[in-house]
Amino acid sequence: MNMKDIRKAIKKHLPRIIKFRRAMHEFPDLSNGERQTCARIAETLSMYGIEYGELLGGTALVASVGLRDAKTVALRADTDALPLNEETGLPFASKKPGVMHACGHDIHAAAALGAALVLKDIENELPGRVKIFFQPAEEAQGGAERMIAAGCLEEPYVSNVMGLHVDPSLPAGMAAFKFGKMYAASDEFTLIMRGRGCHGAHPDKGCDAILMAAHTVAALQHIASRNISPLEAAVVTIGKVNGGTNGNIIASSVEMTGIIRSLSSETRLFLRRRVKETADGIASAFGGAVELTVRPSYGALINDDYTVGTLADAARAAIGAENVVIKKEPALGTEDFSYFAAARPSCFYELGCGFSDKRTNYPLHSAKFEADERCVETGVALHIAGALALLDKN
Repeated sequence: MNMKDIRKAIKKHLPRIIKFRRAMHEFPDLSNGERQTCARIAETLSMYGIEYGELLGGTALVASVGLRDAKTVALRADTDALPLNEETGLPFASKKPGVMHACGHDIHAAAALGAALVLKDIENELPGRVKIFFQPAEEAQGGAERMIAAGCLEEPYVSNVMGLHVDPSLPAGMAAFKFGKMYAASDEFTLIMRGRGCHGAHPDKGCDAILMAAHTVAALQHIASRNISPLEAAVVTIGKVNGGTNGNIIASSVEMTGIIRSLSSETRLFLRRRVKETADGIASAFGGAVELTVRPSYGALINDDYTVGTLADAARAAIGAENVVIKKEPALGTEDFSYFAAARPSCFYELGCGFSDKRTNYPLHSAKFEADERCVETGVALHIAGALALLDKN
């Protein structure tokens, strides 16, 4: 089936896909509570005779289309919403107070579901099999890791995985691809500076934890600029400082929390170690001590160049070369698709969802975020073109 025929098939299903997207936006589910969303997806899959199975207590689904014993590729869509009160004024705005699809996961799910419907139409023509992962908890504990542990990449074995994320800075109808390093690894950390309290009029009798903390905050900013190559991106940020009890008392302890972002495992381990060494050195110089707790989060998302090249070529054929962007630089945001990229050759790319007129395009995670709904059709086309290209080249 050529892209002209695929476009016709997409148009046939588009009203149902848009209806699904708006219903999902209107009734969002927070991370690890995506049962209502999964039930809505399952209802549509059943209606079209698409086989699927539940994972993770009904918060995840794996649908499958094509030849069971053939080579298999997968596409992934995350489904959870954010704890925000929506301020868009849309007619299908969230009816759940304090919950909103402010990161576009309703678009992701709609594009994946639309791809499943069209692929079902051409199932007998598919040169292989396509799995569709509807994944929970991207915004929380990393549902991708748990889906992989539950076996979503096996039986049949998945050779490649693709996924997308909406980008309001890119107009609807466009897509952006990145070879190699795309998003950063993230570590959250807590530093507790231990000193010795005393009266503020007699600072020589104590050990000032606030002074230690001030020097530590300043020193940590030099790690990225003086210990990391200028060609390697890295960030160490202190976002919260809490200490002291009164203005006339030398503080005995200060607690600071922050993040480390990096693009390679070597840099990631170095930064963890260097934060501890820096804080230890300052605390020792002042006669105090330090406690460091690191909470590892998602790993760096590193795309497979072959898979990216295959999908970018397919995208040019599907939506026009003028609508395909190749990004030069990675970003220091995070994405739990990194678990899929670490397990299989993968490609994660960005789907333009911005309005091209003069209206404001609010950023992701904003209570006013709104997507140009025309991006859904583009997302469906890219999923199908990418899946077919990967199956053909495999």
